[in-house]
Amino acid sequence: MTNCKATPEQWKKVESWASVLSPMSADSACILELRARVEALEAQASNYPAIPDSSTPPPVAGGLVERVAAAIHPDRCADPNLYLHESRAAIHEVAKWLREQGTPASGWAMRLEQEAAQ
Repeated sequence: MTNCKATPEQWKKVESWASVLSPMSADSACILELRARVEALEAQASNYPAIPDSSTPPPVAGGLVERVAAAIHPDRCADPNLYLHESRAAIHEVAKWLREQGTPASGWAMRLEQEAAQ
């Protein structure tokens, strides 16, 4: 899919076709309706945080697994690896919950899963 945007001149041409035709042709009406829907979706999309591109992993936010381990067991012993499996399980559970919430939360779920895999 290419990123194309109709020029203002192209939209004026479509609008003029629609205004000349009586009644408005189904093609012109459909194009103008799609334009209105896309504009509404674009306006709505600005309310959401950006979703990372799944083809390139985001930079690792280092230390989340260890921070979760410390939160679960603040008095843990000297071995920092002792509770990491619990931390990873907790992070995966949060990621699962985020996926169940749907988009755009699924982008954050992917980041959590990548962090837990470290």
